[in-house]
Parts: sequence; C-alpha cells; structure tokens
Amino acid sequence: MVNGGEDEASRTVPPLALGGTREELAYVKETVLKKRKENADWALRNRERKAEKRQRIRAENKVIVKRPEDFVTAFRNKERDFLRMRTRLKVRKQPPAEALSSKLIFAIRIPGSVDLHPHIRKILRKLRLTKVLTGVFLKATELTLKRLLVIEPFITYGFPNLKNVKELIYKKGRGFLDKEPFPLTSNDLIEKALGDHGIICLEDLVHEIATVGPHFKDASKFLMPIKLKCPERRLQMKKRPYKDGGDSGNRGDKINELIEKLN
Repeated sequence: MVNGGEDEASRTVPPLALGGTREELAYVKETVLKKRKENADWALRNRERKAEKRQRIRAENKVIVKRPEDFVTAFRNKERDFLRMRTRLKVRKQPPAEALSSKLIFAIRIPGSVDLHPHIRKILRKLRLTKVLTGVFLKATELTLKRLLVIEPFITYGFPNLKNVKELIYKKGRGFLDKEPFPLTSNDLIEKALGDHGIICLEDLVHEIATVGPHFKDASKFLMPIKLKCPERRLQMKKRPYKDGGDSGNRGDKINELIEKLN
C-alpha cells in the first residue's frame, strides 16, 4: 500500500528543472495551437503556389522554335476568321433588340483558337471574355448583338432565367472595388461600391441584374467575369453554331441547361 501511494505521488509531481527546482510546463490555449497549425499550413500552401507560379512563368518564357509553316498557318487562320466575320455581318440579319424575349444575355467564352485576329480579340476584350469558360451578363442592345455576331464562333450565349442568375451571383459572384477583387460576402462593400445607385445588398444586386434595371451597366461592371467549371463533355470550338450541332452562337433559353452544368 505504501509503495502504491509513493508511485501515485511520483506521477503527479512536476519534473525538476535544471537548477533542481520544480517548474510547471507552459500552458498554451487550444485556439492558439490551432492558429499556429493554420498559419503553418497556409505558409506551406503559399510556398507551393509560388513555386508553381515560378514554374509556369519559366514555361511561358521558354523559347519555342517554330517552323515557317506554323506562322503561315496561323496567319491564314486569322484571315479566314476575319473574312467569315465580315460575311456574317453582311449576310446575317439580327432581329431588333426590342423583339427579343429577354433584355438580359449571358455570354460564355468557349475553348477555341489561341491566335485570334486583332479585331476579334479587341471585341472579346471589350466584352471581358478574354478567358475560356468565363461568363458575363450583357444588356441586349443593337451594339451588343452586333458584337456577339462578330465573335460568334468563340462564344455561346442566351437568355438566363432568374434562378440561374441568382445562383451564379450567389455561388461564383465576385466584386471589384478599388482595383481589388473580393467575394460577395459583405453587404458593406457592395453598398460602398454601388450605394449611390440604390444597391446596398446582394439581393439588390441580383434584382438589378435580373431585371436589367436603370443601373445595370454599373452593376455588371462591378461584377467580375464569372468563372465556370469545365463540363464533363468539353465544349468544342467547331466553327459551327449551336443549331447546326456545334457549341457556339445563340442558344436562346437553352443556355439555362448549360449554366446548370457549368455552375
């Protein structure tokens, strides 16, 4: 019995320090330990991300020797796209914007050629469709319809319903304020950016986009191009419109089926 009590007492006595005195171990809160672990994990991910970025920059700056035939092929493709664009503008007659079933258009940039004609690249830049599988909300006007016709082989578009507009903005929407992007998780930032136009929360932003309100231009400019996920069946750039079995061009209300797959 005595030995058992001594063993129990020895287990509860704190260890001796270097000077022969008793010293208790420092107590660290669990929240502090979690924060340290999160910081360590973030630092590791940050190093990996920077390493990937350096590797990507090296790969992009790597000198690639091209044959003269490659330059000739790229030039012919650009000229062919430009001639087809001029033919579409002459032959195709676009319906007036007032006759469309909806004033709201959602356009998606689909995979296609890398070497584009400068005029086509300029229109894509104006519509903020420079990256593949990004989408933007547009107001149906005569100028917008003409621009969509110019770049038709490289995009697909249609008329989204209220459900998809709301889900796109809620799930993938990001704002742009003071040259900095941010997720739409704070109504204070939305009010700071669009409060002068009566848009003070996320619900107001969705309503302004869905109804193509009087401040649609400012609201759509505030929204960054929406990044979409890659579908199971990759969209192919076949230089054919959707109605002829391709992926490009006007889908009308069928764009909602595509949005549900990409959202």
